Parts: sequence; C-alpha cells; structure tokens
Amino acid sequence: HTYGMDFALDQGWSTGFTLLNGELDAMSGTVKRNAASISGSFRSADVDWSSRLEYRKDSGAENRKVWASVNRLMYRVNEDWRIAARINYADTEDQTNPQANARFTEANVGFAWRPHDSTRWALLGKYTYLYDLRSLGQDDAGSDQRSQVLSLEGAYQPDQHWEFVTKLAYRKGEARMDRGVGPWYDSTATFAALQTRYHLPFKWDALAEYRWLRTDVDRGTRDGWLLGVDRAINTNFRVGLGYNFTDFSGDMTNLDYDHRGWFLNFVGTY
Repeated sequence: HTYGMDFALDQGWSTGFTLLNGELDAMSGTVKRNAASISGSFRSADVDWSSRLEYRKDSGAENRKVWASVNRLMYRVNEDWRIAARINYADTEDQTNPQANARFTEANVGFAWRPHDSTRWALLGKYTYLYDLRSLGQDDAGSDQRSQVLSLEGAYQPDQHWEFVTKLAYRKGEARMDRGVGPWYDSTATFAALQTRYHLPFKWDALAEYRWLRTDVDRGTRDGWLLGVDRAINTNFRVGLGYNFTDFSGDMTNLDYDHRGWFLNFVGTY
C-alpha cells in the first residue's frame, strides 16, 4: 500500500513524499516492510536538479534498516559546455546478522564540451568515486571495491562518413575477493582505446575499436578488438550488435574479466 503527494511550490520547484506499507514473501518467510521517502527538484533552462531520501524498515523473517539517497544535477554553463554530478548512497544495517550489512556509495562529476556551431569535435570527462560492499543477495556479483576513476573521451568527425574516438581512463583502487572480510589488494589499472566509425548507406554504421588494459598488481597487459554495426532508427536513436574479442570492460568500476562475447548496443541522443 502506497500513499504519496507531490507539491509544485513555485516556478520550476517541486517536492513530495511517499509512505509505503506492505508484505514480502521472501525465501526466509514473510517480511513486513515500512518505508518513507521525501524528494525535491528544480528545473530551469540551465539547471536540472533532483534529490530523493528514503528510509526503509523490514521486520518479521528479516530485520534490517536501510537508508538510501539518489541525487542528480545538470548545469548548462553555455551553449558549448555542460556539467553533471551524481551521488547514489545506500546503507543497510541487518539487526539479526551484522555480517549481512551492506554499503554502496557512487559519486561522480563530469563535463561535456560540444561546440554548438559544429558537430566535428566533442570532449567528455568524468571523475568517479565508488565504494561497494555488496549485499548477501549479490554475493556472486563481483569483488568488494573502493575505487577512484578518471576518464576522458574525445571525438573527431572530419566529414559525414568518418568518426574517430579516443578513450583514456585511470583507476586507483583496491578490491577483495571475500565479501566484507579479508585483505584488500591493489586494483589500479589504466585503460586506452581507439575507435573508428564509418557511416554506411541506408543509415548503417560500422565500428572497430582497439582496446588496451594494464593492471599494476601484476604489471600485466591485455588487448584486443571490439567490432560492431549500428543502424539509426531515427535521428535520436540507434541500435547495434557487436562482438568483444577481449575479456575486459571499458567500465573501469567493473573488475570482472568475463566480457568476451556478443553485446547489444543502444545509443540515444537529445
């Protein structure tokens, strides 16, 4: 059962709250859940901000408290520059089994430079902080980690057929294999990629990307190719299919080496 209200306070400003009461049929038995959240947002021609804070209490077969928050901010500096920031936070306290406590923090800030009078150049950059102590339900989701990532991506389109993209990323972080216990090991790594895209007739695109990864813990390197094709559905949406011949991801917060194989790609622009 959910009850909530939204309020339009003034031009661009809004706030609201939600109350929830319900029962879950979990594997451990019946769980009674009570939750409350508040939210706020502001939107104008240059600013788009939203925040939400939630508290949840589970009782019965499971006994835990959860605090969670989602925050977004986008700011248009001028016609060429944009700045964006995001903070996601979740803290779970299990009052029956403290070993089941979990915590997740992801914060990033980035910029985008796209000249309003030219589609030839683009530059994107982002800084990310991540702390991830996964819950017991995600015990097979990967290693615990605490990382800081710097990434930079530049694109150049000399004509209507060709597009060239360079990607660079650096991760300074640590990880551990056993959930919540055990020693942390160094997961510092450097990623680089060169991508070429060719615009084919009938709204098709072909892309080839050479990617390279170096890890400091063993001073080892991995490299290989990623190939794919895309088709434009309309002026704002593209769907593609490709194959990653490497076993690593371009997402530097993903520590798993299980990414070899087929992938489906969706690209939207606005």
